[in-house]
Amino acid sequence: KNVNYHFSSGYQALHNINIAEEGGKLIGLMGASGSGKSTLLSVLNGSAKPSKGTITINGLDLYKKKDWLQGVIGFVPQDDFLIEELTVYENLYYAARLTFGHHTPEESDDLVIKTLKSLGLHETRDLKVGSVLDKTISGGQRKRLNIGLELLRTPTILFVDEPTSGLSSRDSVNIMDLLKELSLNGKMIFVVIHQPSSDIYKMFDTMLILDVGGYPVYYGNPEQ
Repeated sequence: KNVNYHFSSGYQALHNINIAEEGGKLIGLMGASGSGKSTLLSVLNGSAKPSKGTITINGLDLYKKKDWLQGVIGFVPQDDFLIEELTVYENLYYAARLTFGHHTPEESDDLVIKTLKSLGLHETRDLKVGSVLDKTISGGQRKRLNIGLELLRTPTILFVDEPTSGLSSRDSVNIMDLLKELSLNGKMIFVVIHQPSSDIYKMFDTMLILDVGGYPVYYGNPEQ
């Protein structure tokens, strides 16, 4: 409600943003460079407190009840956090061990295998991730693995920053299909997107379009 955000320099990056969404929705954030899309994502996911306005999840204030909302929110940044020397499986396995210290190794293994299957990465589980320049797995597979690192924690609300940038059109559609499927399973997913194809654009249930300076210019059904 009425979310405004100022950088420390005093520049106002967001002006009066009002949105209300529920589970099972795929919400797109679009706009030119400098329109505040990533800033809005940070404000909504609890990383940057708004200068004015409130953000509530099921009536709980995100910034006052942070402890209560632990684990509800997942965030997939634009840059990946994969460990190049490890395999696809190992990246997920170590993340699972670090996240769920109380799990036995067998429970972690089960969780990872389940996640790999749901991401369509089971066949490539033993391949080394490699670097962006020295590729072993494709860009689309890297992005899916990044999403998998967050999905291990089963967040209810997922924020994804530019999941399709730098990917081929086919990989982009595959990533968006995965996110759409997750939303159909009840998750609320916010996606910052650049230049979506018409096929991808039509997947969104809601679209928020920002103008330069962080002014909302459209909020509603993308088809309209």
